[in-house]
Amino acid sequence: MSLLRTFPFSSLPLLVLLSACGHGVMSTADQEDEPVVSVTPDASISSVVREPPPALSSSTTVASSSLNGDGAASHQYPIKHVVIIVKENHTFDNYFGTFPGAEGATKCKTAHGIIDCPRAVDYTRDDMCHQHDCAVADWNNGTMDGWDQTAGIGNTSVVHLNRPTDTPKSDTAYAQFHESDIPNYWAYARKYTLGDHFFSEALAPSFPGHLAVLAAQSAWAIGDPDVQLHHPYWGCDQSPGSVVQIADQLLCRTREVFPCFDIPSLPDILPPSVDWKFYGTNFYVFPEIWSMFDGIKKIRDGPQWKQVVNAKEFDSDIANKTLPAVSWLVDQDFSDEHPGFTSVCRGENWTVDKINKIMVSDYWKDTAIIFTMDDFGGWYDHVPPPRQYGCDPKNPYGLGFRLPLIVISPYARPGFIFRENSEQASIPAFIERIFGATKTLHDLDPAAQDADANDLLGAFDFAQAPLAPLILPARNCP
Repeated sequence: MSLLRTFPFSSLPLLVLLSACGHGVMSTADQEDEPVVSVTPDASISSVVREPPPALSSSTTVASSSLNGDGAASHQYPIKHVVIIVKENHTFDNYFGTFPGAEGATKCKTAHGIIDCPRAVDYTRDDMCHQHDCAVADWNNGTMDGWDQTAGIGNTSVVHLNRPTDTPKSDTAYAQFHESDIPNYWAYARKYTLGDHFFSEALAPSFPGHLAVLAAQSAWAIGDPDVQLHHPYWGCDQSPGSVVQIADQLLCRTREVFPCFDIPSLPDILPPSVDWKFYGTNFYVFPEIWSMFDGIKKIRDGPQWKQVVNAKEFDSDIANKTLPAVSWLVDQDFSDEHPGFTSVCRGENWTVDKINKIMVSDYWKDTAIIFTMDDFGGWYDHVPPPRQYGCDPKNPYGLGFRLPLIVISPYARPGFIFRENSEQASIPAFIERIFGATKTLHDLDPAAQDADANDLLGAFDFAQAPLAPLILPARNCP
């Protein structure tokens, strides 16, 4: 039983903290059960439309892998450790729209014409609508001009989840950070590899995005679970009446289910010798760690839950030389960069501190760091997703909008723009390739998108002379 069931707290601070991870405290009674599409009799998970990713560039050096007698990977990739850093709620255009050579934009497309993309501020007061319905309206059948028609633009109420029919109040959603605003992220992008065609797995908010980097799917969730004050975590720890909306692929309409899923995740297919941990945070005061492994029943209710630990252990594991082969590193306190709750500068400093610790350690020589976001956060991006999947192409489940992707490693291509279409499921696919998994998650569940997702190997050159670390200073935040 979760200690949260008896943990005392006041409701007001909790509202702020829960909102910081993309939660809005809202009863599902306020949500309409709208059909996603008309019923398709043969719609099923196995009918998901996929297209193969672009081929790896011819200059990519790909190593072979095989299994030794105990089922462990005997591979030739020089990467022995993968660290996935997931922050909150920014698109590619929002962070790197003006990055030289990347597919960015300085002009933003609205339903009423083209405008100059405004400059973002370090602390954005607005928590813009990034629920599924708003994302579909922003996408607008691929015209990418719906942001000024959706809710949450200029909205300063961090608790209320808006609907697309609400009236926008400003052009906040179109704003962009420049190099001087996030200089350390740009420094990593300039020295290592920046991906400019990395897409979220779904037109959806945080819960689906965080699940996708663990499982290459989100169990068709299109939103965040509702939250009760006495059960503040998303997933199996929530009280029995909690629900999340999913896009039912058999009925082709939304329905509500308990947010605890029997889906496979990466730990199910990693070779036995490949260990892992999820390093997370606890909103400073709670006894459990916030992790989307909480939404995966086998992990939450099994012995592997002990591998979900506080991010402070990341520092000590590096110092003690006990860092696992696979690490998810996710901040959900006030360094997560979520609009409406925290400073981007503060979040960048947190990320730099963790990366610096890797770079000054013995781990740097064989580590790949993948930095990205969980979802688009309501920000504008001008590139339409390259494929749609789900029951209805007019109201697709995914792909969603572009997210920042920075690949940091001695073997990342230096000063390189990685242009291949990739997605959140590419992260599990990459880990499968690096560690020689003999199955994909798609083999266990057809809803998983890793089998056909780009595996990110085109962002690496394993034959190059290893790149030096880039130790960066913390900034004085505004």
